[in-house]
Amino acid sequence: MKRFPKILPALILALVLFPSLGGSVEGTPANEEFRYRWQLRNFMGAVAGLFFPRQGEGSLTFMRSNGHLKSELTITSPQSKEPGYFRYGSEIDVHTLQPIRAWSAYSWRGESKSKNEAVSKDGVLDVAAGIYAIRSDPPKKSRKMQIWSDGKIYPVVVIPMGIEVRQLPHGKVSARHYSIRGVNVPNERRWKGKLDLWLTPDEAATPVEILISRNMADVRMELTSRP
Repeated sequence: MKRFPKILPALILALVLFPSLGGSVEGTPANEEFRYRWQLRNFMGAVAGLFFPRQGEGSLTFMRSNGHLKSELTITSPQSKEPGYFRYGSEIDVHTLQPIRAWSAYSWRGESKSKNEAVSKDGVLDVAAGIYAIRSDPPKKSRKMQIWSDGKIYPVVVIPMGIEVRQLPHGKVSARHYSIRGVNVPNERRWKGKLDLWLTPDEAATPVEILISRNMADVRMELTSRP
């Protein structure tokens, strides 16, 4: 049963992805904070729920300072008897969208782990900064990218899936669906996770829902408030 304490960190670590899309994001708001509720889903999610909280709260923040963008995803759960968190983020040059540093950390039920390192390879971002970039230039056709995940880099493809209606805590909303999947590239690692992202079709491109699949369990994040 020791493998179950690895499930939720792995699920959230699956979020640490997306590459640079090139260009600049000067037109987007300087600082943003989105708040979410999350739930474990499907059979393995139910099993994981025996060892971890089944639901909780999360935030996705974008803060700019001195030409840099600090993006960070944090999740917590009021079900936990002890304070715990999962936190993933990065710092990039806001003009070029090139990475500077990326980090991941968690503390849960007495177990903790953290990683913070410089990212020297161009065109690689974590999920939060990647969402920031994809909002500024939503792909109209499949786009190959790279992801950073706990110090490793993986090739992926982002596939536009069209407009869908999503049921959120504050009601129904239309959103553009993007599916992110690993691809086979010679001499490169294949990312085995899955991620689906829904953005509002307006200029704000608000990330209203995120679905992460890893180790046969799903984490669904639904927007509860926006800037």
